[in-house]
Formats: sequence, structure tokens, C-alpha cells
Amino acid sequence: MEKTQILKYLLHPASLDAGTLESTRELTEQYPWFQTGWMVYLRNLKQIQSPEFDTVLKKVALLVPNRKQLYKFLNDEFRFESIDELQSGIASVYKLGDEKEDKPGDSLIDNFLRTERKGLKRFSQHEKAHETTVDKEIIEKSVSENDELITETLAKLYFDQKKYEKALSAYKKLSLKYPEKSIYFASRIKEIEVIKNNN
Repeated sequence: MEKTQILKYLLHPASLDAGTLESTRELTEQYPWFQTGWMVYLRNLKQIQSPEFDTVLKKVALLVPNRKQLYKFLNDEFRFESIDELQSGIASVYKLGDEKEDKPGDSLIDNFLRTERKGLKRFSQHEKAHETTVDKEIIEKSVSENDELITETLAKLYFDQKKYEKALSAYKKLSLKYPEKSIYFASRIKEIEVIKNNN
């Protein structure tokens, strides 16, 4: 399928019918990663009221990054007057910030490749050092124990892993947290201390 044909279907989706179904389906088979091709094929299925529409819709909804645009395309809410306007509208989606204007005739893929490289950021050594310091702080906070999260299961896990200090600490905290079970926790604490002293 030619690029101009795809653009024509995007511009005039009502022109999709039973005669175009095979070519739009072949487009998705030939280029399964081409999201616009899937959108055109899905619109073709909707246009002819195919029973396959719901099945393909579920697949396409996972493929396209913007479901609102898919919805608009399927429900005639896209309004472009010409192929040039359609191409510039698609291209504007991929512009980053106040990048320079695209040259006329740029394809969607060219625009994507150009903006993809510009979007990559290189970090200086200072930024990397700051980032690793922040990462270490986050990791330390996530690993540190929270008294609210200590459970009997965690205390038993520490004991089974022979981390006796942590198990003792956990059972002591549990004893304070659940005074009605303090006798049980006290016996566990004594048991761990005996084992710890014998090792």
C-alpha cells in the first residue's frame, strides 16, 4: 500500500469499504508494528460493521500510545482539509518544545527519528554523582524497617534465615505492639537468645 493511499484513508476514512479491507489487513501483516496501519484497518472493520471489530479493537488499543486519538479517528472526530494539513498535524505531535519547523514533505518516520535523537539527554559527571547519592538515599529508606510493617511472619523469616538480631528486634517490637501476645513473644525472644548464645 502506498503512503499516499494511507494518507487518503486517514483523510477520508469513510472511503474504506469491503473492497479496501484486504489491502488494509495486508498492511498490518506486512508491518505489524505500524500503529497507523492498525488504526486504518480497525476503522475499515468498523466501516463495514465486521464482527471482528471488537477483537481487533482490543489488540489495537494496546498498540497505540494515545487511545483518545484512536477514539477520535474511529468516530469521525478527526478533521483535516488536505493531505498537507494531515501530514503537518501528525508531525506536530512529535515536535519537542520549540523545535524548528519541519520541512515540507517530511514523513512521520523522519520526524520521529529526528525528535527521538533530540530527546536524549546526556548527564554530566556531577549530575551522575548527585543521582547516585539520591538513589542510595532512596534505597536505604526503602530497605529500612518500618515498625508498622513488622509482622510475626517477618520475625519468623528473620529467625529462619538465622538473622537472630533482627528476629529479636522484631519480636520485641511485636511484644509492644500486641501486649495480649506478649507471653508468646517473650518465649520466642528467650528461645532466640539461647540459640544465639550457643552459636
